[in-house]
Amino acid sequence: MKWSQSLKNNTSRSLQTAPFIFLGLVLGLVHIQWGFAAHRCIHDAAIHALPAPLHGFFKSHRDWIVGHALDADMRKHAIDGEAEKHYIDLDRYGPDSQFSPEVIPKLWKDAQLLYGDTIELHGIGPWATMKTYQNLTRAFFHQNETQILRSATDIAHYISDLNVPLHTSSNYNGAQTNQDGIHAFWETQLPEQFMSVYRLTPGSHPNMPRAKYLSNPAETIWKAAFESHLAVDSVLRFETILRTSMGPENSFAYVQRGRTQQRLHSPEFAYRYHQMLDGQVERRMQQSIFLCASLWYSAWVDAGQPILAFTKPEQSATYLQRIWSWLSI
Repeated sequence: MKWSQSLKNNTSRSLQTAPFIFLGLVLGLVHIQWGFAAHRCIHDAAIHALPAPLHGFFKSHRDWIVGHALDADMRKHAIDGEAEKHYIDLDRYGPDSQFSPEVIPKLWKDAQLLYGDTIELHGIGPWATMKTYQNLTRAFFHQNETQILRSATDIAHYISDLNVPLHTSSNYNGAQTNQDGIHAFWETQLPEQFMSVYRLTPGSHPNMPRAKYLSNPAETIWKAAFESHLAVDSVLRFETILRTSMGPENSFAYVQRGRTQQRLHSPEFAYRYHQMLDGQVERRMQQSIFLCASLWYSAWVDAGQPILAFTKPEQSATYLQRIWSWLSI
């Protein structure tokens, strides 16, 4: 089935059941990728990595872009076919996949011919990101403000998720290695605790270059996924080593989050683990910001660098209205 037809069918089903899934959408937000703050930070910083005149357009829409940074996660709990766009289990393609990016076809049609319908079982993150890039390029070409904003926000979310190592592994939450909860620990708890010291301002650090034109965006997207996958071993192994060393009584603690207490890794454990990773989370966030901005910029260049003279979008929409807007695509 073609993606466009699949989206049409899935959207139709979702609209029919929208009143019943709204609560699920809200509750599902506790499982968002990269964490609420991190996704918003990545989207925001990417805007400042853009050159003129594209920077001016994105800056004028900053509130909308940052405010909609999690919309793709909302759709994940409402629309069939969305969840698999956020990850890819590279280890399902054989042990050589982490060392040889050529193992997996980079073009969607070639991958479908090789793997058939089973391809979606292991995630389609890189292919979905490239498809969104094509949508963004087309939106720029037609100067369709609504589609530009939606596609730009989506591609920023998808490429950011691919920069999370556990989004490239079937052991995404540590279930296979008795490390349940490591997913949220790495991508939410660590950024929340340490993001204030991360160097995330474009142009301020060698790891934070400004956007550049990507002559082969598909290759860049896949490279990001494979680089993330190479970090899976350290993400899992260091947590096991430290937990064994500190013992369960020191590794976990009940932490106040909002109105509830949750059993999470202790602040001391998080600090020592963060030291062992030696800046890994910061580097993946830096890479996410650079790639977000570069994909936006490259799509605009590929579209012929159109002049974007648009008014600011309406900012007063409620969460329910924003969710309904996405379901009505």
